[in-house]
Amino acid sequence: MTKIIRNVKKIFSVGIVCLLAFSLVGCYEYRGPYTKADVEEYLTGRYPDETLHIRRKGLQTWDCWFDELPDATFRVWVGQGGGDPVPMLYSRLVSNETEILPEYYLKQYQKEGGSLEDWELHDSIFYTQYSSMADASSALEQMSAFFAWTEGKPLAQLVPKGQYNFQPELPWRTWAPQFNNFQESVVHGSQDETEAVREELEDSVKKYYAFYCLPCDEFSRTELEEYAVNTWLWTPKPSVRQGEEILSPELFTGIGLESGVISYGGLYTLLIRLDFDVKGTAEHFTVTGADGHSYEFSYSFWEEKEMDWTNNETITLPVWYHLRDGYPVGIEDETGWMYRGPVIGLKEGWNIDTHNGHFHFYMPFFEITGFSASWDTD
Repeated sequence: MTKIIRNVKKIFSVGIVCLLAFSLVGCYEYRGPYTKADVEEYLTGRYPDETLHIRRKGLQTWDCWFDELPDATFRVWVGQGGGDPVPMLYSRLVSNETEILPEYYLKQYQKEGGSLEDWELHDSIFYTQYSSMADASSALEQMSAFFAWTEGKPLAQLVPKGQYNFQPELPWRTWAPQFNNFQESVVHGSQDETEAVREELEDSVKKYYAFYCLPCDEFSRTELEEYAVNTWLWTPKPSVRQGEEILSPELFTGIGLESGVISYGGLYTLLIRLDFDVKGTAEHFTVTGADGHSYEFSYSFWEEKEMDWTNNETITLPVWYHLRDGYPVGIEDETGWMYRGPVIGLKEGWNIDTHNGHFHFYMPFFEITGFSASWDTD
């Protein structure tokens, strides 16, 4: 009896191990073999109004082309699907016409003298970078001309969109795939009006310069100030208090507020409005704060630091700091632009060394201005 129980336990244990291994590894269901008829059904479902040609290339692989584009041969083969959220994988037909046709049209366009020299085709999307309207305007003209050329051509709907990635000097908003900069993107599709895209591009440039209070060769100070006043109203939130008194949003209107932070230039503007004795410019200034300590801010105060990243990797990023009584202070080990950039969080605080044997929980916005901010509903 004891021996039987032991054997049952062994069988049960082996079964549990197998189930665990099965759940971790998942399983794969092959739904083939696939035939030319399967390929035809697959492609017809995707392109019901197109005449297609299919030729077997190898084992479960087919070369295909559209009747109107015989030189743009693409491939169909057996891939896999599933896996999320259940670790169940299965075979299915996949194809690469969305990669082949854009490359085909790009080569044809260039053969005919067209230029997309400001653009790079990657993963079925055209990419370009810009830091000014001069950069953006050149790319915009090229993409608009390319879209005009593709109009009326077969399968023009597969022509990829253009993505303009804004990459200025100072860190800005959205995390970029390169892990070393920030960017804001404008997407340009073939149906988009050129002037509408231009307005979006201008908006992104204005927003950056207005937020950081930087001079811009392409827009006047008046244009940037008007943009800022119309963009950052500071109402209904956040509410900013001096003690128990809630201050009027008009005091802050036009000061850039993004992700709960203002720029060094925004802080400069606020301190000027509050009649602090500020010396310098929005790009580099000194002031004695409401707490009696001396402060110095500059967009040139930064250093590169190595930080931990995912999968036990590290990345090196520029980190900005400011001076408090001559000592640099900044947030450590934060990759987000709203922490490591030349900005001040309205509610942000962290421990700093006071260089007199003590540590202090430092809230720069509160200590410099004497104000507290809240997004809570009163």
